[in-house]
Amino acid sequence: MVSVWGSLESTIAMAIAKLAGYDSPLDLRALTMVAHSNFQQRVDIVSALCVQLVNDFSHLRTYEGVVKKIRAAQSARNKYAHNALTVNDDGQVTISYMSARGVLKTSVELVRLADIKEATAKVHEASVALYALVTNSDLKPMWER
Repeated sequence: MVSVWGSLESTIAMAIAKLAGYDSPLDLRALTMVAHSNFQQRVDIVSALCVQLVNDFSHLRTYEGVVKKIRAAQSARNKYAHNALTVNDDGQVTISYMSARGVLKTSVELVRLADIKEATAKVHEASVALYALVTNSDLKPMWER
């Protein structure tokens, strides 16, 4: 999941550079903006740039769906990246997490390999969708190629 997440972050940096009008996705001006932005800010930048450009580049009209995929991918990844995974007395892997919005709530649930694969797939699908949006290409996830 870590490698695929890094790919999504790189794709977002490339998207910002290209949507902002820089010729190279490695333009130091674009990279400077990305380096000083957190992930949420980067997603907001992509969204705002698409809003500004959609009238001139009609293929960007699907950006809202792509941003939704990115946010879902972030949520799926964060569940495993920011919470405690442990092995219980029965030898099963569990994840513990809590929420404190108004009332403290704690949860513990079993983790299946399929759950981690699903989260990783969401991250990859978001990266592919963003790349396809920015390049106006038809790119499929790796398991469909």
